[in-house]
Amino acid sequence: MKKMVLGTILALILLAIDCSRVEAAWVPETKWQYEKVAPAAYYTPQKIRCTCYCEHQGTATLKMPYYGIAAGKKEWLWDMCQLNAINEDGSIGEFIGYFEFRDTGAGMDTDGDGKGDSIKNGTSIDVWVDSLADAYAWRDKYGDYVFIKLIECEDER
Repeated sequence: MKKMVLGTILALILLAIDCSRVEAAWVPETKWQYEKVAPAAYYTPQKIRCTCYCEHQGTATLKMPYYGIAAGKKEWLWDMCQLNAINEDGSIGEFIGYFEFRDTGAGMDTDGDGKGDSIKNGTSIDVWVDSLADAYAWRDKYGDYVFIKLIECEDER
């Protein structure tokens, strides 16, 4: 009986050690280049408007959308960003996640001409979610603004 218990414990320890070396399967394969930094304006986290979309059509990079992609200005395609919530005092809050810019869009009308332009000019981003209910849940949890830090990545085109 003692041998069986010790054998089980040893097997669990070996399994735990082996599993600690496995990378998460859901992390998209991206060629990160940590040496490069984002443009100076976004070297440190900046506050940005963040909305959600849930269309199940192809993206600007001809990929089907999935949680983990975002729509941003055209120059950001193939780059990534780190998003953090905003605390009540305006400071950087909890880490939300890393998102890949794989889509573009127009965004909200900011100049009164009736055409969306906030994504095009880099004053807002759209995070893809699976449903309208998920979009409302995002808004309820994080609000309309987040902190963004751009991460320049190797072009995958």
